[in-house]
Amino acid sequence: MAKNYEQLQQQQTFDELMRFLDSQFKSFPDHRAGNAVRYELADVVKSAFAMFSLKSPSLLDFKKQTIPEESNLCQIYRIEGAIPSDNQMRGMLDPLDPSLLRPLFRACFERLSQAGIIREYQDRQQRVIVSVDGVEHFSSTTVHCEQCTTRTLRDGQTSYHHAGLAAVIAHPKHKEVFPLDFEPILNKDGAQKNDCERNAAKRLCTALNQRYSDLKIILVEDALYANAPHIRQIIGYDWNYILNVKPDSHKSLEKQFVGRRASGQVKELRLTDEQGLQHFFAWTNDLCLSDSAIDVTVNYLLYEQTDKKGKVTRWTWVTNLPLPARTVESVMRTGRTRWKIENETFNTLKNQGYHFEHNYGHGAQNLATVLALLMFLAFLVDQIQQRCCQLFRLLWKGLGTKAKLWASLCNLFNVLVFNSMEALYKHMASLYRLQIE
Repeated sequence: MAKNYEQLQQQQTFDELMRFLDSQFKSFPDHRAGNAVRYELADVVKSAFAMFSLKSPSLLDFKKQTIPEESNLCQIYRIEGAIPSDNQMRGMLDPLDPSLLRPLFRACFERLSQAGIIREYQDRQQRVIVSVDGVEHFSSTTVHCEQCTTRTLRDGQTSYHHAGLAAVIAHPKHKEVFPLDFEPILNKDGAQKNDCERNAAKRLCTALNQRYSDLKIILVEDALYANAPHIRQIIGYDWNYILNVKPDSHKSLEKQFVGRRASGQVKELRLTDEQGLQHFFAWTNDLCLSDSAIDVTVNYLLYEQTDKKGKVTRWTWVTNLPLPARTVESVMRTGRTRWKIENETFNTLKNQGYHFEHNYGHGAQNLATVLALLMFLAFLVDQIQQRCCQLFRLLWKGLGTKAKLWASLCNLFNVLVFNSMEALYKHMASLYRLQIE
């Protein structure tokens, strides 16, 4: 008898995912010449992954290990040889091609799909919301490479950066997000930040279309991406989109909307919910995106929310989704899902133990990007645990915060020996007198 989705989701344990990633890492071709290598490449990659999984604040801190910690790295993270030093790890990861890591997000997506999780994120037309936004993960005024983007600071210094565009699956009713890909933003992408992100977005969308050709996508992005070339690319892939727009940066569009509203061609809807919030929708279809792109027509949605104190918050979007009265609330909630990439992804990575903005290393080739991809992969595994693992959720609820959960996990990891992450979870639950169902 085929296993049901609940059983398949319960099988997405940390230990099972680590076994899966172990096999993937071992398939990477070794870029180092010769056979006389002290550290296997798979062990180096697993060591870096473990560092992010365990929320170590630095490579140097990760290298300082107790005897139980060394044993747990072997048993739980499946590291078969010695752990490289911080400088050795940087040196061996720097030449690694980041394109080896990016398919792992698709491989994890397939596991989520087989376990029925992606179905829970689909709408009635089997579409999923994919939120895309840029994030910076390295900054320095001294260390740099040819791939760094640059900015001139107020004091005249040049600041060097590494950043990327992340794409995550999100849903208004679900807290977890699942990264699909991470596209580096490179110096060759342009001299201006906006140009860099737009050019990287072209590559990211191409990669998503190739790697997830079977996925029906509703792309949600901020106003930077509400431009004609990007929208042409999106509709060329037969995707839907909901893009934030701003009156100041889309003046022609705003002028058309104001004109239609004045002539009574804009439809409106007002609602008050049980919490006393007032919702106002105004929308119209088939506006030209801009005077220079009359071939790109969009549907326009204005939404205003008024709280009990009378404070009004305003959002505006363009979309190629139909806008009858019955769908405007759904489109609004989908558009606002874009914030999940900020709140549930970037904010979590920066402020909830992952140390995303710490400079783990730059290297001369690919190190900064490789480390960012491994951190996103560790985050994805944690999100799968949060979604699927009852024991993880029990610990999170019982300890109150993820910060305490990570700290307690690491404390046990450093002083006691476990043969699996499940055994560690159960021991932690017993120490906090949490009843396992």
